[in-house]
Amino acid sequence: MDEIGQKLRNARIKKGYTIDDLQQITKIQKRYLIAIEEGQFDHLPGDFYVRAFIKQYSDAVGISGDDVLEEYKADIPNSQPAQEEAPQENKTRSIKEESNSFFSSLGNYIPQIVVGIVVIVIIAVIAFGMIHRSQNASSVTIPKDNTTKVTKKSTSKKTKKTTKAKKTAKKADTKSVSVKASDTDDTYTVKNVPSSGLKVVVTGKGGQAWIQFTEGSNTTWQQALSADEKKETTVPADTTSFKIQTGNVNNTEITIDGKKLDLGTVDSSSSIVKTLTFNIEK
Repeated sequence: MDEIGQKLRNARIKKGYTIDDLQQITKIQKRYLIAIEEGQFDHLPGDFYVRAFIKQYSDAVGISGDDVLEEYKADIPNSQPAQEEAPQENKTRSIKEESNSFFSSLGNYIPQIVVGIVVIVIIAVIAFGMIHRSQNASSVTIPKDNTTKVTKKSTSKKTKKTTKAKKTAKKADTKSVSVKASDTDDTYTVKNVPSSGLKVVVTGKGGQAWIQFTEGSNTTWQQALSADEKKETTVPADTTSFKIQTGNVNNTEITIDGKKLDLGTVDSSSSIVKTLTFNIEK
């Protein structure tokens, strides 16, 4: 067992905490707490979370997290959030070259295109003249059919009813989604979810944040989001609840149906790990 892990484990036992107790206190998953005690830092979501989780563990068992990080700084990974690099110069240059090549080739065929259009117009004029002359030569008076008016009137009524029904259904489905914080901390109530599902976007804000997304009892996805990286999920309309667990609430931004939630700012001395619960009201 790693020296830092042994120290934290002894402090936990001295406090009288089990791993399950510590999981409830820190909101850190049990398997990550065990990995910390065993010194298996590579089992955590990423190097960024090793320092954050060790600090929370230490504070929870009565040891200064800052002192632990300073004492064992040689053994603890110290990574900076990876910044995504997405150079697009070569791709943009290739697209411009292809576009210029296309228009250059198209210019060589302009004379042929113009001649083709003129020929088509002449043929159309001749055909129209022949059809018009044929209709005048064989003009026949056809008696009016009154049933046509009845059919049109009936069809018009049906169309109006169908249109009205569609507008009513559309109006009911386009009510604005509302998200209201409940009296319980970190719990929200979501109303007026459209039949097409609820669009939820989670973004890494200003730094890296580990996210776990759960619908009902099933984990949909979990991922460490870098700064400005987004992950979009559509929650089905028949879902009753979903949860978003974040390893760093200060670096997390959540948007529901285009509306950004106010998650506030957590002081560095408090737990940055939070589990947000969203109950969908039918």
